[in-house]
Amino acid sequence: MTGKERLRCTMRHEQPDRVPIFEFLYSRPFYKEVLGFVPKVFGAETIVACSQKVGYDLVFIPMGGVSGFNAKEDSGEIYTDEWGITYKKDPATWPIDATIKYPMQSGADWESYTIPDPHIPSRYDGIKTALAMCAQSGTGVVGTVRGPYSAAWMLFGFENFFYMMYDDPDTVDAVLTATTDFAITGGLHMAALGVDALLFADDYGSNTQTFFSLPHFDRFILPHIKRMCDAFAQVDMQLIMHSDGHVTDLVERCVDAGIKGLHPIQRTAGMDIGAIKREFGDRITIFGNIDNSDLLVNGTPQQVAAQVKECIALAASGGGYCLGSDHSIHDDVPNENVFAIYEAGRKHGKYPISSEE
Repeated sequence: MTGKERLRCTMRHEQPDRVPIFEFLYSRPFYKEVLGFVPKVFGAETIVACSQKVGYDLVFIPMGGVSGFNAKEDSGEIYTDEWGITYKKDPATWPIDATIKYPMQSGADWESYTIPDPHIPSRYDGIKTALAMCAQSGTGVVGTVRGPYSAAWMLFGFENFFYMMYDDPDTVDAVLTATTDFAITGGLHMAALGVDALLFADDYGSNTQTFFSLPHFDRFILPHIKRMCDAFAQVDMQLIMHSDGHVTDLVERCVDAGIKGLHPIQRTAGMDIGAIKREFGDRITIFGNIDNSDLLVNGTPQQVAAQVKECIALAASGGGYCLGSDHSIHDDVPNENVFAIYEAGRKHGKYPISSEE
């Protein structure tokens, strides 16, 4: 089977020939070893080239203009994007540039703000490049949008946006409606181009708890997740939710709203992949859970392989699991441990898989 076929089969909760293997983002040392150079900016061509050379089954490609990912090579050290968000290039945050200034402070600022146009054709150049390259290799393509909540708070600042939930809820509603509309439009464009699935990237928790009370999440965030799910279901496109942190209390709500996948199941934040498989494995596809905070940094390839085998045993039986780290590969992770995930996945991920292994 091709990677595209494995991804689509897995998201239908059928069993492919083996568990799909992926990584969300790659480190500079990994690019250097695989491609022989480190790309200056995060772009579709190098993402796909790296994944194809390794043999990954799927890639995540962002639409243009959704974060600091898309700075031009010739932009200055400090630059402002089309949203009015100011970034500073910082090697410590690569490939995502560090946010240093937000365009708005209050609802009065919002009244005169114009959200960027999601229909601009050049936003989808990276998606088109990835689809063309992946057509040759059979790699699956997941189109990625910034989540409505992240897009909203980045306009006002993290703490300020939470204060606004109490002090100015009408503006919060208006902003979240607009950022969700942007995400839906972008996702529909990518669906029309032929991506295999969609992912929205929002972070809802710290390592110990959610950022929101459950009533606030239900009031402000959940309706917009449902709007996205409903819109993409109408074009037969499955939506994966990305959220770091301890978000166990939110999973059932989001599954009921219609998400079809969950990434990255952050092990170090107490996310239990076995419990998620037992409770929701017949409704969503599970992505990730190999510990990138400690094990991948400090462990041996043998220890990594043991955790791969554990994840496969807990989550892959019957289909519905894609193997990868519990977020991404950062520069502190030795390349040998990244390759250990891939090799162990190919060895232990062949179907049929028993949950008793």
